[in-house]
Amino acid sequence: MRQHIVDARVDAPPIRCCYTDQPAHRPHCQLTAVVAYGAIALCADCDTRRSSIGKATTGRRLPPQDPLDILTWISHADSQLHQAHKELAAAVQRARTHGHSWTTIGERLTITRQAAQQRFRQENPPAG
Repeated sequence: MRQHIVDARVDAPPIRCCYTDQPAHRPHCQLTAVVAYGAIALCADCDTRRSSIGKATTGRRLPPQDPLDILTWISHADSQLHQAHKELAAAVQRARTHGHSWTTIGERLTITRQAAQQRFRQENPPAG
């Protein structure tokens, strides 16, 4: 389970329940955390449904916060995705500059050499 670090800054976005990114497993998740158990934050529904493991741990109530805006979450996730694509393309370009083969790069990406070439050769801007 991916943990969402609890950050209680005033200007920070709402603290998300650690199950926000698991809609198939927790369809009733309310998204916005209300309690934290160490670094694990849970909404009221997920807190009620948590397993017996860790029941002896005392949670701490989080300060009231506005509910997570799902459309803002989409925009933020999309922005992160674009940044990750740029970072990956830059890493591949640096690997090529340092003499790594398309085969080696493809292995790291669990794709073929040819797929790596086709995917990243076009993203590399011409030198100049």
